[in-house]
Amino acid sequence: MKQDVLYQILTTAEDCQTVSDIAKKLFLSQPYVSQVLSKAEKKYNVVLLERRTLPIELTEAGRTLCDGLAKLHSDQMKIEQDLRRFTEEEQSYIKIGFSPIWASSESRKIIPVLQKQFETTRFELIKTFSINSAKRLIDNRMVDIYLGPLLRGENLKNFFLFQPRIFLIIPETSKLYQEGKRDVPFSQQLLMDLSKEKMVSLSDDSGFQKTVDHLLEDQNLSVNKSIKVNDYEVALQMAVGGLGWTATLEYMLPNLDPDLKYNQVELPHNLIQSDNGLTIHMDSNDRAKEVAQVMTRLMKDDLVARKLTKEYEQQF
Repeated sequence: MKQDVLYQILTTAEDCQTVSDIAKKLFLSQPYVSQVLSKAEKKYNVVLLERRTLPIELTEAGRTLCDGLAKLHSDQMKIEQDLRRFTEEEQSYIKIGFSPIWASSESRKIIPVLQKQFETTRFELIKTFSINSAKRLIDNRMVDIYLGPLLRGENLKNFFLFQPRIFLIIPETSKLYQEGKRDVPFSQQLLMDLSKEKMVSLSDDSGFQKTVDHLLEDQNLSVNKSIKVNDYEVALQMAVGGLGWTATLEYMLPNLDPDLKYNQVELPHNLIQSDNGLTIHMDSNDRAKEVAQVMTRLMKDDLVARKLTKEYEQQF
């Protein structure tokens, strides 16, 4: 039983309704998750997860073990970093956590450059959906670098990349749909009217969804979340399929069939903040910091080339 896997299961359980939800968010099979939990419960002779309630919840023993594993991992990472300067070969893994919005095309561009520049370093990529999970992974040193919405904390350092454009998607089935148009201008009245209709929402633990929810709350608007899903692509396809309006990021729009009928409304930048970039722990080793800086430069160059952001000045 790998302690890292057990720790991820226990931390993810806090944001899930069922064991199946844990498996989906960690991209594991449900039987495997149940097996890891059962082995741990047998080993420690305690119940870690209360499965009879809905939603499931960690027992006191589960929370205690989770905290212990976090401290154990943090201490182990510090020992490894302290010893690294004594090793003859500096070969090691740099673990990069990333949100679902990091496209595979970006990794195909960036990883080969990193491999060439850091020849003695290997890379491990870890996909995470929940902003809470991402924060825990960084705080507990289970990943060296996180790419996605910027994480906040006094022990964290951010490398800002850009603020993506955010769009409201209005399906043909909506009373607000405007025939023959793709782009519709934003208005406060439109936002108020949309809040009265059914919404296809991302899961509550999505950092992006929390940003959207804060916007609506600031406007004193309630939302009818008729469907929740933990996948950007699925949420968008459900929305344009007529199941409700949704909010999405600009990267998702090229995936839509151009023949579909829907309106897209760009939210003003001054109305909603969704800063994206890299986050590292302040105590990260020098290699991780250097990799983060190189990744930032590569990604900013790519953004400029694709005209997704303005020219930038070096900030390193």
